[in-house]
Amino acid sequence: MSLTDAISYALDHNPAVAAKVAALASAQHSVAQARANAFPTVNGQLSNYMSKSANYQGSYGIIGGQQQSVFSQNTAQIGTQYNLTTGGLSFIQLTAARATAAQAREDLTNSENQIASNVTTAYYTVMQKRAIVDVDEADLNYQNVLVRVAKAKEKAGVVAGVDVLKAQVAQNKSASTLVAARADVDNARELLAQSVGTSLDQRFSFPATIQQPPLPKASVAQLETIALNSRPDVKAAQDSLIAAQTTRKGWNRELFPTVQIGASFGNQFAPTSAGQIIGFDPSGAPITMPRGVPGFWSLYAQTTFTLPFVDYGQRHTERVADDAQITSAKMMLDQAKTQVEIDVRQNYRAAQTALAQLAYAQKESDLGTESARIATLQYQRGVNTLADVIQTQQQSVIAQSDLVNARVAYVDAIVKLRVALGIYDAKSAVADL
Repeated sequence: MSLTDAISYALDHNPAVAAKVAALASAQHSVAQARANAFPTVNGQLSNYMSKSANYQGSYGIIGGQQQSVFSQNTAQIGTQYNLTTGGLSFIQLTAARATAAQAREDLTNSENQIASNVTTAYYTVMQKRAIVDVDEADLNYQNVLVRVAKAKEKAGVVAGVDVLKAQVAQNKSASTLVAARADVDNARELLAQSVGTSLDQRFSFPATIQQPPLPKASVAQLETIALNSRPDVKAAQDSLIAAQTTRKGWNRELFPTVQIGASFGNQFAPTSAGQIIGFDPSGAPITMPRGVPGFWSLYAQTTFTLPFVDYGQRHTERVADDAQITSAKMMLDQAKTQVEIDVRQNYRAAQTALAQLAYAQKESDLGTESARIATLQYQRGVNTLADVIQTQQQSVIAQSDLVNARVAYVDAIVKLRVALGIYDAKSAVADL
């Protein structure tokens, strides 16, 4: 399982993400419902009416008529209905539903980014531990060489036997450190499996070296612009402000009339009435019910106007509350934009710093390795003591460990910068790592 596979598996099996996905789906359904209430809908309708009675006059008895004992009627029609509510309530509800959906989308994105960050950190922790094992193995091999050199020099009578003992002490210390480092790798791999949500025995694939992705070529100002246009938290704050402003506009339109408009067209046919005699013409010939009726159409409009005379301060307090919501939404938007700028600047600065430290750590590691090699040659020729060699090697091991840590820190800084921009999702942010 690669890093991308691990993140995909974690996103697909994490209960928190599943809950956020469900919340977003519910919010999107609410938006669809609000849209259907705000705009006219078109529906097709098929209906059938059937009745059968005996000696029942019904509502026609008052005029001396009699209801048919057997009656059926089929209707097929297409119609539309549109309610223009006072103050544009349906549009306010639609805007509010969109703001809620944007907030749900932001929550989902944040959860996915957090999981991706946790899995990435755990993944590179394993790589970091594996690299430290390589460093400790190289250190143990170095100490083994020193032990052999010390024994050879003791046998030649060049140094005292205490040098062999010192070399063996350093050798055993390196072996102990290696054992602990290998255990750390297993522990880190199990923690990675736990963060992914898979079995603790899950096998993962790791690249041979820690990648070093480049810094973005755009300037900080350009990156800030990208983030301000892409970050879901900014979009959610903007939608909340629009919702608050729409609600405030609705207060001005609350005295407008409510208009209900409808239209339909279709065809009706009553098979039980077809062919029945419904009257006689002047010549005495019977007039029968036609077997079909022409298509019908219908239009209607209903207007209602309500003017409150006594409302006990409802409209005044509503306006005050609406203005307060707009002020709050503006502040939240400004705060979200400021947070985006801080995230971009600090993460970009952190990536630059990590890249510079990586360069210094590389030089430190190269110099440490070379100094350890020279120290060994000098000890073989009796130029310096064994203590100097061991100290030089310890410095080299520290420098190599620092290089590993610097590589991981740089990758972590790049991933955080990409997430801060808002143009990468949880998977694409680590696609090239």
